[in-house]
Amino acid sequence: MAFAYCLVNEVIGQQIVLNSQYMFNDFAINPAVAGTKNYAPITIDIRRQWVGIREAPAAQHLSYHGHVHKQIGAGGYMFNDVAGPVRRTGLMAALSTQIAPTYATRLSFGIAGSFTQFVMDKSRIFTEEPNDITVDKYTSNELIPDLSAGIHWYGGYHHIGISMHNMLQSKSDLYSISLPVTNTLDRALYVSGSFLIGSSSSVIAIEPSGLLRYMFNAPLSFDINTRVIYNHQIWAGASYRYMDAIALLVGFERGFFGLGYSYDINTSALSSYNSGSHEVVLIFKTNKQRGKGIQQWNQRNRVYDCPAFK
Repeated sequence: MAFAYCLVNEVIGQQIVLNSQYMFNDFAINPAVAGTKNYAPITIDIRRQWVGIREAPAAQHLSYHGHVHKQIGAGGYMFNDVAGPVRRTGLMAALSTQIAPTYATRLSFGIAGSFTQFVMDKSRIFTEEPNDITVDKYTSNELIPDLSAGIHWYGGYHHIGISMHNMLQSKSDLYSISLPVTNTLDRALYVSGSFLIGSSSSVIAIEPSGLLRYMFNAPLSFDINTRVIYNHQIWAGASYRYMDAIALLVGFERGFFGLGYSYDINTSALSSYNSGSHEVVLIFKTNKQRGKGIQQWNQRNRVYDCPAFK
């Protein structure tokens, strides 16, 4: 029972699961990203965390977004996160609109609504005493609606985004247990950015990026990442998550398909009890558009000249 309780605290303390390769699916953390690419990506993300620890967190995510009309973008995101007896499953739908502050950059505003089901599976909780009242009486199954919003400023080689999640800030106790702990959803602020150093003629390009997370009920945290891209297709890199892990990243992109893999080396107190975390990301680029004007191979964002922005 104590181990299950620790896992509950881990999942709810984080609230929004953050994968090591979030930079390839920034739509998952910012609804304003919807429709800002020069293609409509279908992204599948599968993560297995803390290998070696029984019933450690596992996650499966699926998302799709694209631009639907002139300056309008839309998308959807489905997620299923499991940690021991605890499961978080939900769906988010987002809508965005873009304006052009300059010829080479765009500013996108997005809002999203979501429904998330929080479940504690009593059949997977084993206690020293049968029919423990803590499990039988005080666990719950909650369906929580919520809102998120974001701003995304981007060009062909850079992006900066700010988003807020859990805007409704539900005060429902997600997993009611007879302990002095209240598991509520508090607001969370995300700030992300990246810059691509290279051009269409570069054999080697470098992309540093970062993410800062501030949850109103948890300490400040951040990620710093860098990847090196070879021949426009193959890349490798590393990521540092503050007081948590170092991740090694590899992958490739060719045409309409991309594949990424990451291996996390835990640096926290849990490092003695697990052999790392694994994550695989698949990207299918549908409706890919040929660039115009300033559009080049590495300008993934939709910033080419368009009558809608004149």
